[in-house]
Amino acid sequence: MREKHREYLLFAITVFFFLISNNLFAADAMPQEQKTYILHTALQSPIKEILDARIQEAFRRLGLNGKVLVNPSSQRALIRANEEGDGDAARVTHLKDIAPQDTNNLIQVPEPIVNLELKVYSRDLSFPVQGWDSLKEYHNGARLGAKMLEKNIPGKRTFLPTTKQLVQMLDSGRIDTMVEWDLLADHTIKELEITGIKKLAPSITVQPLHIYLHKQHQALVPKLNEVLRQMKEDGSFETITKEFVFYTGAQSPVKDIVEGRLQEAFQRIGLRFRLVYPGSAQRSLVMANENGDGDGTRVPGIKQIAPQETGNLIQIPEPIAAIQFYVYSKGAVSSVNGYSSLAKFRNGFRVGTKILEKNIPGERIILPGSARLFQMLNDQRLDTVVEWGFIADTIIQENNYSGITRLTPPLVDLPTYSLIHKKHQALIPALVKALQEMKTDGIFEKIEADVLEKFN
Repeated sequence: MREKHREYLLFAITVFFFLISNNLFAADAMPQEQKTYILHTALQSPIKEILDARIQEAFRRLGLNGKVLVNPSSQRALIRANEEGDGDAARVTHLKDIAPQDTNNLIQVPEPIVNLELKVYSRDLSFPVQGWDSLKEYHNGARLGAKMLEKNIPGKRTFLPTTKQLVQMLDSGRIDTMVEWDLLADHTIKELEITGIKKLAPSITVQPLHIYLHKQHQALVPKLNEVLRQMKEDGSFETITKEFVFYTGAQSPVKDIVEGRLQEAFQRIGLRFRLVYPGSAQRSLVMANENGDGDGTRVPGIKQIAPQETGNLIQIPEPIAAIQFYVYSKGAVSSVNGYSSLAKFRNGFRVGTKILEKNIPGERIILPGSARLFQMLNDQRLDTVVEWGFIADTIIQENNYSGITRLTPPLVDLPTYSLIHKKHQALIPALVKALQEMKTDGIFEKIEADVLEKFN
């Protein structure tokens, strides 16, 4: 009986371990959602975008997911990184000496993630900045939790959670100076449209900032360090953080269609993109040519029509859209057969629409935007408005204009192309390839359909 009991016990143990082993193997075989490493920061735009782009790319090269999470204060970001997170996205080199209690779980990645310039800003004062002692006679403001500033700023001090609060306090005269990273300060001052604040010289310091990983990820430190070094060597460290800004004179929904397509194309080659409407087609072309990265959409012969305004621009040879300019009228015109048929009428169109500026005859009313033109047409102060169909139909629908008719065929029916500044000429083949792939996989048309659905 004892022998049978022993045999049964051995069998049960064998089955137990067999089942456990199978469960373990099955668990290993089951796909697991990949961990996303969360690195905390309180740094705002535009630094947060720079950090996020570089960190995402660095982790991607290691086959991992990395993400920057913005916290309401610098102190809160550091505490979360040290106690519960995967690390801090960007801190000064000697952070562990400055704040040992808040960094006991953190390990510095030696290769800097960004280099920043620390500047002094003032509204009413003007003096040469000779280190920290230059500030000891003043009421100085800085961000709460910025450990280097908390340790070094002398005199009367006010610490606030955000740069925006500091800029507003400085502008109102409640502090004498603000000490801040120049990228943060310049962006915030511009965003708030404040003109009376000066940036004093020279800088207090040019400071490298480092990723600090939680010690549980200690094995990642040398790998991440090497990837950052490689990114600097191959040029991607700077390239991926640049935001390419194109301008356009096209209004919604055309702007939205072109922006969606170009954002997708730039994303496919690993770059960031933004399209800006500066108020007119003429202004768009000037800004793109002089200090921008390109223009969103133009007719194919734009360089012949406007050679001076396009001297620095190169056409990306793959079409970005198709332009159809229609003549709209409220009874004064019943049919259109080319430009000459408009010779006897009062014709309105947008300023900077070069193909229309060159070709439309008769009395011409040229305004920055089309909304005003269609109001004039509705009031019968114009005989026609010539506009891109998408734009015109949206304006007519939004304003419930009745009696305005679109005349066919279109006055202009052409493909349109983006123009890129010659300093980025090397990107053209990659962008052409991305646009062609988008047309093949259906994304190109889907972007237009999604935009138009929102406007209908």
